[in-house]
Amino acid sequence: MNRRIHLFLAVMISISLLATTWARGAKETPKEPVKIWFNTLFHGGDAKAMEMIVQEFNKKNQDVQIDLTQGSWTQYAAQLNNAVMAGEAPQIGIILNFLMPSMHPALTPLNDSPVGDLLKEFGIKREDYVEYVWDIATIGGKQYGIPLDNTLLGIYYNKDAFRKAGLNPDKPPMTMDEFVASCEALKKAGFIPFHPAAFGQSRWYRRAWYIFYWQKGGELIEGNRAAFNNQKGLEALEALVAIRERGWNTPGTNGAAQFETGNLGMMMNGTWHYLSLANVKFDWGMMGIPKWFDKQYTWGSNHFLVIPKQTKKQEPLIKPAMKAIKFITENSHLWGIYGGHVPLRKSAMQSQELQQSETWKKALKTFTDMAFSGVYKSKPLHPKIGEINAAIEPHIERAYNGTISPKEALALAERDVNAVLSK
Repeated sequence: MNRRIHLFLAVMISISLLATTWARGAKETPKEPVKIWFNTLFHGGDAKAMEMIVQEFNKKNQDVQIDLTQGSWTQYAAQLNNAVMAGEAPQIGIILNFLMPSMHPALTPLNDSPVGDLLKEFGIKREDYVEYVWDIATIGGKQYGIPLDNTLLGIYYNKDAFRKAGLNPDKPPMTMDEFVASCEALKKAGFIPFHPAAFGQSRWYRRAWYIFYWQKGGELIEGNRAAFNNQKGLEALEALVAIRERGWNTPGTNGAAQFETGNLGMMMNGTWHYLSLANVKFDWGMMGIPKWFDKQYTWGSNHFLVIPKQTKKQEPLIKPAMKAIKFITENSHLWGIYGGHVPLRKSAMQSQELQQSETWKKALKTFTDMAFSGVYKSKPLHPKIGEINAAIEPHIERAYNGTISPKEALALAERDVNAVLSK
């Protein structure tokens, strides 16, 4: 009997020791981090900036890790919609302000998500951001995105080229007369004077025409009809076409490439391009946007951080995604410093690190002033704005190239836009 008791006790002690070992082993084994997928549409200098912010998040958060990928800029919204429908959406995405009316059905309402009110749980408040931009993502009382930034177009200029052309690099042109004189001086000095369309794709010519047309006081749409085939629209397009006619640039060229080689005097491009100019071999500046016509306007947009709709299986990833979004916006001063965009979280805009940075001094202060002084103008928040843009831009580019007249271009664009709006 005693032998049986001793044997039983020995077995129980062994089991107890084994259980303790297992428990200790389980405690010491590091827990696998939750992995979330963040798919962006950034491809310029700002893509590198977002990589830096994500690396910082991953370094500081062992429990959640972000896998960052870059989607196609032109097909991003369509691909995101398809991914949601297929149940394969990323946990974090980017939506532009003008696409929010059409894209919000594919997004998770942050104050009414399947896992609760994320705004309340994570302490994210409207008053911490630029309110009128926050409100763009408020649809039917639900909040579909958190503002990240304001992007704008302005004119980067080669100060060394200005000096060689006898122009004052500290007083860039801000009126049409001054601009024409500067372009002619640059041309005479052997430089390509101006590129209105950044990288040269058709959307950039459309944006340049928008700026000229808005500065004329025009609007793209009235009611459910195109409203640009008029005298203001024609004069705006003739101003764009005059760039080619005056020999200030030629069709089919890449303004960013021309500028970075030092051959281009002035280039229309956006906030995102700052980091791409870090290693150029000449002195450059950002002049903002001239007041070419009656009003001083430039094209711009806003990026929102969003959580696309998740499948039931993916719902546990929603809160980790919100944790990442909060971190990104709270550190969006880095987005300004390294990406060049105007951050829209108020604490980021007031950051001393941002306001003492070289980015701020070289370009971002000018862009920020433009964003909040009435110069920034967004395209209409129309649910079909993507189709409207696509209907307009090939005709604007053809007019710039000289294959059709400005009058023909506007008539064709009007026809195609009205066809979109009538559906």
